[in-house]
Amino acid sequence: MVEDVLIASGVMVLLFLTTMCVAAVVVVRRVRRGYRSVRTRILGAGARQPELRSVVRTSGSAALASVGSPGWWAVQNRRHRMWKSVTSAEHAVGVARRADVPVGDLPVLARRLRAAATGVDAVLRASSHQGSLRNQDRVECDQVVAAASELRAAALSSLRSDAHTEIESLVSAVKIEVAAVAAGLSAAHG
Repeated sequence: MVEDVLIASGVMVLLFLTTMCVAAVVVVRRVRRGYRSVRTRILGAGARQPELRSVVRTSGSAALASVGSPGWWAVQNRRHRMWKSVTSAEHAVGVARRADVPVGDLPVLARRLRAAATGVDAVLRASSHQGSLRNQDRVECDQVVAAASELRAAALSSLRSDAHTEIESLVSAVKIEVAAVAAGLSAAHG
């Protein structure tokens, strides 16, 4: 009986190992074929296009010229500051809306703010290669930042007002309940 079990287990292990080896060979062959196909397409396309190294060298030198410019960094700093304020305002409006506090048209204004920021960002990106911004571009970026700050402040004000009202009613209810329990205890012991 024990010999039959050992023979059956040995056969099962042998079948399992054979299956795994065959599966591994099939997978390796499929991966090799895919790699060869992709490599052939890339090398074949490279013959019809200009030399890849010259394209990379040209675009790399243009990128280094932009990144090395202090004006480019200033534009990136403005863009970062603008988007940080826009996302902060959107977050505050979203939290206020989910908290069911009065928000009025703040969600609509937040969407309009994002659209305006996208337009200003496009102007900033387009002018970043020159390294200098026109005064009007700076003013528009600052206006988006200011509008975002006002939206955020309005949403926070609404949240604070609602929290203050909730806290006031809670404190009042707690004081009344504590006084009632204290009076009940003194009446029970007295």
